[in-house]
Amino acid sequence: MAFNTLNFVYFFGLFFLAFWLLKKNTLLQNALIIAGSYYFYSFANIKLPFVLFCVSAFTYLGGWLISKYPHKQFLLISILLVLLGQLFYFKYVHWLFPADTNPYFVLINTMGLSYFTLAAYSYLVDMFKQKITFDQNPFSLFSYLSFFPHLLSGPIPIAHLHLSQFSLPKSIDLNTVETAFQRIAWGLFKKVIISSLLASEVKYIFYNHETLGFLYLWLGIILYSFQVYMDFSGYSDMAYGFAKLLGFNISHNFKSPFISTSIDEFWRRWHLSLSNWLREYVYIPMGGRGNSKLHYLFVILVVFTISGLWHGANATFVLWGFFNGLLFVVSILFGLTQQSKEKTYRWTDIFKILAVFISISFTRVLFNSPDLAKAIQFYKNMFVFSNHQIPDIGLKALLFSIAVVIMEFLQKNQDNASNISRFPIWIRIGFYILILTLTVLLWPMVNSTEYIYFKF
Repeated sequence: MAFNTLNFVYFFGLFFLAFWLLKKNTLLQNALIIAGSYYFYSFANIKLPFVLFCVSAFTYLGGWLISKYPHKQFLLISILLVLLGQLFYFKYVHWLFPADTNPYFVLINTMGLSYFTLAAYSYLVDMFKQKITFDQNPFSLFSYLSFFPHLLSGPIPIAHLHLSQFSLPKSIDLNTVETAFQRIAWGLFKKVIISSLLASEVKYIFYNHETLGFLYLWLGIILYSFQVYMDFSGYSDMAYGFAKLLGFNISHNFKSPFISTSIDEFWRRWHLSLSNWLREYVYIPMGGRGNSKLHYLFVILVVFTISGLWHGANATFVLWGFFNGLLFVVSILFGLTQQSKEKTYRWTDIFKILAVFISISFTRVLFNSPDLAKAIQFYKNMFVFSNHQIPDIGLKALLFSIAVVIMEFLQKNQDNASNISRFPIWIRIGFYILILTLTVLLWPMVNSTEYIYFKF
C-alpha cells in the first residue's frame, strides 16, 4: 500500500482518528500501531507479516536473554547471526544458490525486510551495550519494529534514539499539523510528479542504450540520479509527515545532497539513516579511523561494500557500493574532504557541485542495470562518440529537478527544503496552493511508479 494511493488515504484517515481517540492509553495505541502496520504490510505480500512477527518475537526473546546474561558477547553474536541468517536466506540465497532454492520457502519479494532487520539489530546491540533497558512489555518493541511510516522504505530507526517514543504519551497541535503537511505535500510532489516524469525517460534511455547516442546515455545517468533522489526523498518526506501526525519524530533521511561540494559531504547528506546505522554498528566497531590511514581507508571500503550488498542481491549493487567507496578513498587521498560544519558557498563551488554530482551519477549505471554485462555495455557506449544524436526528451523533468535543487540550496540552513515556517502565513499558503495545484494538474499526465527503494 503506497502512500500515494487512495487505499492509503482511507487507511490513514481511519487510523489517525482511532489513534488519537486512544491518546490516554499508550498500550492501546501501540496495539493499534501493530495491528495497523501488519495490515498495511500485508498489501505488499500476505506472507510478510508472518516474517515480521517472527523477527519481532525473536528480537524480544534475544533482548530478554541479553538482559538476563549481560556481558555475554558470545550470546549476542549467536543471536545476531540468527537474525542476519533469516535476512540472508530470504534476500540472498536465491542469488548465491539458485539451484538449491526451494521456491516454497522463498518470498515473492522481501519488501521492508532489510529495514526492520537493521532496526532489530540496533535494538539487540544497544541492549548489550546497556544504552537501553529491557522492557517486559513487548508492545513497545513490536510497534517500534513494525511502525508503518518507515516499514517499507525507512528511515531506519536506531533503538536508543527512537524506541523510547513508543512508551511515551503523544500530543499534537496546529504547528505539528502544518509541519507534517509541508513534508507530505513536498514529498508527494517529488514522488508522484517529478520522479514519475523522470522514470519514463530513464526507462527509455536504459532500455535502448545500445542504439542511442552517447549524449542520451550521459543524460540518462543524470536523469536517473534525480529520479532516485526524488523517489526516495519523496517517500522519506511523506513518512516523516505521517509519523509527525501521530506524534512521532523519525529521522531525517536527506539534507539537500545535490548541493554537496565534496564526496564525503554528499554522504553526510544522502540516506542519513543508513549512513548513521553503518557508522554506529559497522564503522565504529571496526575501529573507525584507527591508528593509520591504511586502516581508515580499508574500513571505508568495507562499509561502502556492505552498503552495496544491503541494497540488493546482485553483483551490480556490490560493485556500486565498492566504487562509491573508492570515490571516497580517492577524495581522502587527494585531500578533497571537508569538515562537517556550515560553510559559505562561492560561485566557483558550482564546478565542485557538478563534479560531485557527475561522479555519483556515473556509478548509478550499476545501480540501474539488471546485470553486470548490461552495465559494462552501457559504460562502453557512453564513450562511443560517433553517434551525435541530440536528446529530445527529459527537458520538463530536468527543469523540475533543477528547480528542486535550487530551492534546496535556498533552504540549505533548514532541516528540509519544505520547512517554510519562518515565512508569513500568506507566503506559506501560496506555496501550499502552488504545490498542490501542480500535483493535481500534472498527476493525470504521469503514471506513478513503484518506489525504487521498496525492493531493498
